[in-house]
Amino acid sequence: MRVGFLICGPSGVGKSSHVPDMLKNAGLLIENIIDPDKLSGTHKEQSESALNKVYESIESKQSFVYTTTCGGMRIINDIIKKMKENKFKTIIAIAYTKLGTALERIVKRDQPVPEDVVKDLHAFFKTKAERFMKLDAEIYLYNNETDFNLLYSKTRKKILCTPGDFYFDISKYCR
Repeated sequence: MRVGFLICGPSGVGKSSHVPDMLKNAGLLIENIIDPDKLSGTHKEQSESALNKVYESIESKQSFVYTTTCGGMRIINDIIKKMKENKFKTIIAIAYTKLGTALERIVKRDQPVPEDVVKDLHAFFKTKAERFMKLDAEIYLYNNETDFNLLYSKTRKKILCTPGDFYFDISKYCR
């Protein structure tokens, strides 16, 4: 089974730090992890290189994990479309933390992200994150404010739901 695992969220929410936890929750072992932050170059070069690696993985039918902000829905929709065409299982994990916590974490990085960019991405997710729930994919939602907590998972077999802070009210999806 080929898998495309998209890990989404603004900078500073813990996407890269918790890849092993997310894979474990999904019952997967994928070694092809594409993380723009781990690539060389400017932010733009890192993003372009990572996206190229995603498309190369799909073309070569190799499972992958892609950590990204998922801010560009056109790109995300194109990735999902190409995965479906190549018979990949699509999994999306979204990580959350409060803006203040994300900003504190980013200051400690080797490559800090400008504060205005972080604020913009956080505002974007606050208003747009719920649209991921409509995608034909296995979904995992995490709160990483203090501990990395799985709030919601939707697989083909079941839905698990635990109350907690997130970008939107997840309770209506818990039925």
